[in-house]
Amino acid sequence: MKFHRYIVANGPLTDGDIFYTCGALLIENRVIIDMGSYEPLRKKWPDTPVIDVAGRLIVPGFTNFHHHLYSSLATGLQPLGETSTFTGILQNLWWPLDFVLDEESIYYSALYGIMRSIQAGVTSIFDHHSSLGHVKGSLNTISAAFRESGIRGVLCYEMTERGGRDFIMKQLDENLSFWREHKKDTKLQGMLGLHANFTLSEETLHLVKKEKPSYLPIHIHCGESQDDLLFCQNLGYEGPIHRLAALGLLSCDSFLVHCLHLSDYDYAILKDFSPWVITTPESNANNRVGNMDRQKISKFLIGTDGLSDDILSSYRNYVITATHSPEPFEKIEALIWKWPRLVRERYWGFQGVFAIGEPADVAVLDYRPVTTINKNNIIAHLIYGAEQGKAFLSVCDGKILWKDENFFLLDQEEIFQKAKQVASRLHNRFIRESRKESFPWSK
Repeated sequence: MKFHRYIVANGPLTDGDIFYTCGALLIENRVIIDMGSYEPLRKKWPDTPVIDVAGRLIVPGFTNFHHHLYSSLATGLQPLGETSTFTGILQNLWWPLDFVLDEESIYYSALYGIMRSIQAGVTSIFDHHSSLGHVKGSLNTISAAFRESGIRGVLCYEMTERGGRDFIMKQLDENLSFWREHKKDTKLQGMLGLHANFTLSEETLHLVKKEKPSYLPIHIHCGESQDDLLFCQNLGYEGPIHRLAALGLLSCDSFLVHCLHLSDYDYAILKDFSPWVITTPESNANNRVGNMDRQKISKFLIGTDGLSDDILSSYRNYVITATHSPEPFEKIEALIWKWPRLVRERYWGFQGVFAIGEPADVAVLDYRPVTTINKNNIIAHLIYGAEQGKAFLSVCDGKILWKDENFFLLDQEEIFQKAKQVASRLHNRFIRESRKESFPWSK
């Protein structure tokens, strides 16, 4: 389905500012060229093909602000040991997995995860990658999956010393080369990825500071567990954020993921620098690492941390797990609408709103409200009505990626069958390498 010009219409339409009970978007050559109520717009453009969404909810495409696409083929892997602690989860599942990834499994992990994201109305992903057994070129392998699928991305390689210092320059070069190659790219950008404070030495962070352009932001797990906080305090810092600031790595564009275990001084630095905190409520619960202090951190974004591809489910989890009092709707509105616009503007030069001239990134959720819907209760419909982000239609940059259970740029069945084969080889390699006891951090 390749239209030069088409209309998405006949459902509640909102971007958090505008609202039409029965709205329509006219899309042509990537951008929105007209919008409004359905009937007047339809009369204005009588010969234009219409995608009738039959009362479904029309919103801007979602962004997942922290994903690990390399985990997409991991379901069902038997951990190598205990997973009752956070360290055990890392050492016995995720670190061995990323050590045995090869180019094929990196590509199909990314492509399969992107497919599932598109099915959930996601049109852009910030990915935090690791593959210690295959570092060089890994981000370009992932970018090929983004190109094929048609969505936007910001990629980085999470630098770590868990494989030994021999890997450090390879990981740094992978980050910097990808970033340089894509600085002017309209759909793919780069960041400087760091795993976490507790797997990075002073020497490595000084090297990163020396080699990294000052305006290239970092993307790091920060204070995810008590281990991260204690590691930094043992080095003489007040906490993980203090360490990053003291070493000159923190800026207003930094992505600090989790921020659960912080010192009072860390919280004070957050207020001064105002970096982006990315909270991952479902992953935090799954790993039993705690909850972000919602009273001390007021500006943040949502990611899935590789646990799923459904960002709307993470929004819902965040809202329903408020412990002290119900989450104010104005705060949820900022989380869903306002704050993501600022980041999209930084990386892609547009906010992701419904306005004439804006690139058309659209998600039509497979949810048809039967109760009253208006601008004041749209958040309730998103969180409690749609519940999970199953999409009827996903559009990125004006291209229809997914409609009514069908992909338009991808062969779903072919990729599914190929991913099954690749996953089988990956799982066998995971088991084979674990028997050799050859993982560096286990020695």
